[in-house]
Amino acid sequence: MISFGAIIGKCSLPQLFFLMFWMMIFYGLSCAICVEVLHVADIGGSITIHMFGAYFGLASSYFFQPTRALQSKNIKISHNSETIAMVGSIFLWIFWPSFNGGPGINGP
Repeated sequence: MISFGAIIGKCSLPQLFFLMFWMMIFYGLSCAICVEVLHVADIGGSITIHMFGAYFGLASSYFFQPTRALQSKNIKISHNSETIAMVGSIFLWIFWPSFNGGPGINGP
């Protein structure tokens, strides 16, 4: 859902299926690298999935017709949408460390 949020309204349905196919492959590869090679301690798995979704969404938004994306009529900035995004980001950065650190207190 994070990856799709970056390109929604800018891609067709076949392009979304193409994106989903490659997303599954690259997410598996990303998790394997993070856990096996880099030894990242991600208890709930939320760090790897959110970081992957964000970066994959940015990369895919550039890959899928960047000139069409810049000229899209769906890109509208309003005060309400920016306020909601800011409040969501604040809640994310306040509660994300405690959400990830909680289950690992008594874990390995």
